[in-house]
Amino acid sequence: MLKPSTIKNPPRKSAIIPSELMQFVKYNTYSLLIKGYAGTGKTTLSLTILRVLNVRSNFFYISTRTSPKQIFVYYPWLSKFIDGSKVFNSIENGYNLSSFEDARLDEPESLFERVTNQLMDVKAPIIIIDSWNGIASFMDKEARLNNERVLQTWRERAGAKLIFISEDPKDTTLDFLVDGIVELKQILYDNIRIREILLSKLRGIRINRPTYIYTLNNAIFRSCSPFQSTGFIINTKSKIFKKGQQKLGPISKGAYITSGYVKLDNELGGGFPRKSIVLLETDSNINKQITIAFLATIMYNFIVTCNPILFGPFQIFEPAMVVNYLKSYLQKDLKKGLFKILWPANKVKDSYSEHIIPYQKCNSTQKVEFFQHHVFKVKEENPYKLLLNITGVDTSKEIECFEKAHQIEEVISFMRDNVDLSVFVVQHSENIKANLYGEYDIHMKLRLINGSLFLQLLSTNSPLYEMINDTSYGYPKFKLEPMV
Repeated sequence: MLKPSTIKNPPRKSAIIPSELMQFVKYNTYSLLIKGYAGTGKTTLSLTILRVLNVRSNFFYISTRTSPKQIFVYYPWLSKFIDGSKVFNSIENGYNLSSFEDARLDEPESLFERVTNQLMDVKAPIIIIDSWNGIASFMDKEARLNNERVLQTWRERAGAKLIFISEDPKDTTLDFLVDGIVELKQILYDNIRIREILLSKLRGIRINRPTYIYTLNNAIFRSCSPFQSTGFIINTKSKIFKKGQQKLGPISKGAYITSGYVKLDNELGGGFPRKSIVLLETDSNINKQITIAFLATIMYNFIVTCNPILFGPFQIFEPAMVVNYLKSYLQKDLKKGLFKILWPANKVKDSYSEHIIPYQKCNSTQKVEFFQHHVFKVKEENPYKLLLNITGVDTSKEIECFEKAHQIEEVISFMRDNVDLSVFVVQHSENIKANLYGEYDIHMKLRLINGSLFLQLLSTNSPLYEMINDTSYGYPKFKLEPMV
């Protein structure tokens, strides 16, 4: 019978496996089959299970494909995770690999005997066979089935955990014997390579989500967390606000403007190029709170370094929402002259009126002229400073005015000459492709894929980035993790 065990030390945040699988591997005894073609991360997942269970010494890892020394080269975190006295051998100036067995040249009989000895002597509560194909392929069908049944019986009697790794997902020989089955895949989603884990069978565990997207970044298996839309509501009465921003250097580094996201800056070669046009597109199921939460870090970089921000000429963001996000990041009120929003006069409220530049109802030509006038005014009031402009385009209404007046090229040309960084925010729409899509320098997209939130850089060959929302600060704060 499977029984949950107690783990003294919690799993590390850097090594995350799906919650259902985490419940399963906490059992006192089980057999788990990890399937997948070459390169999907089977070895990485098995070693990550050791990590999340905090098993540092009492395990037995049998490798039929790679030498243990190579494993430590491919997974450098292992030498720090496992007790150093058991890893390094000063006499041989190498590794003491008592927990890692090189079985590449072993005969199936001797290897099988070694595994059963471990089970009978209860030396290792976790035994990982990487891979079972390397052993089973040398046995005839009858001998293989008999040995697999014997392993299952002795594993249960010893109260051990047995993990098989298989490189042939079509081989179902073990499926009916083992307690759990997970399969690792690489799939194409809209021309993007995505890694996906399928939870096929976890005996005793309710599988709420059968699939998760995962990454192998830093040689650690980490599945993506389900996206929670409730984490994007600002609680202005919260008492748990804390400083979440690092000390900033100059916002401008040569020809680049930093975004506040280190990994994004590195991917872009240093940040956003000065005078560039950034198109931030969102999937239709991404709400405005998520978008403004992502932009808040970029805006914070400008505000905290006393560089102005101007929202306009068209708007899709409510001023109250933008102001609340920035106030939560700054932990104080916004300086009046640094943050301005062009907003219809009939919609202005007293609570945020000091940040509003009101305008009366007018046509698109007048609105563009109004915008250009205030760009010059903001720059005049903030000499030698960088100006960020964020334009939220409502494709259902405002873009029609642009098209009729043929003004999109005029506005973008003006922005390139007078604005240091321009961000157009648009929800995915076929209506806008003919004009704005051909004018950007950087194209980013916020996407929900299989229930998780990602940032995609369409203008580069970079991987997807999972957008992880840390709500411990009392307000939404993203960090980006590459999906490799």
